[in-house]
Amino acid sequence: MAIKAILMDLDGTLIDSIPLILASVSDTIKHFGFSCSKQKLRELSQLHSRDIAYYFLDKNKAHFNVHEFVNYRRKTFLNLLEKEKEIWFSDAKNFIKSSSKKYRLGIVTGSRKMFIDSVFDTGTKHHLDCIITSDDVEYKKPDVEPLEKAIGKARVRKNEVIFIGDSVQDALMCQRFGISFIGKATGISTKKQLENFLPLFIARDFEEIEMFLSKLK
Repeated sequence: MAIKAILMDLDGTLIDSIPLILASVSDTIKHFGFSCSKQKLRELSQLHSRDIAYYFLDKNKAHFNVHEFVNYRRKTFLNLLEKEKEIWFSDAKNFIKSSSKKYRLGIVTGSRKMFIDSVFDTGTKHHLDCIITSDDVEYKKPDVEPLEKAIGKARVRKNEVIFIGDSVQDALMCQRFGISFIGKATGISTKKQLENFLPLFIARDFEEIEMFLSKLK
């Protein structure tokens, strides 16, 4: 298996932001007068803010300003982010640095560009060949458009790419587009949920991923 490029999700894969995401969604739901179970909260937190708003709008036959919902959730998340001293998984930056010597690297995330700019330092960003955010596409994960754009920018073919992600959304996107997938059980979806998509491997950290990649050669 000749791998030339590694594409990665951001939230829950490179950075430990899932607790912040869950907290911001939970706070926003309560602020607008709704409630849901912990399981439903995790499911909804994989969606974009507008889709979460529409879920409650349709489910409750409610009427509220979706734009206000999206903005409140975004501000809540950024406020939580500002309080975090270190959000990166401890081995993530080293993985990016070492892997950039062997592969073309890219980020494919549902987050917006403004969030990328707030969490990436220039030294780490320098090692990436492409970054595809939700601002760069019309259709977001689990649609295949983000992958198509990333592969085009990385100048590789589908069979030369591995995607690393933590969510069912990542796995489904890869399955639809025919991309090899490595699950990282550090984010929003459980190991059992990721196994349903027949990943090449499910890892607990980047050390395990590096060991797995070394065996592919």
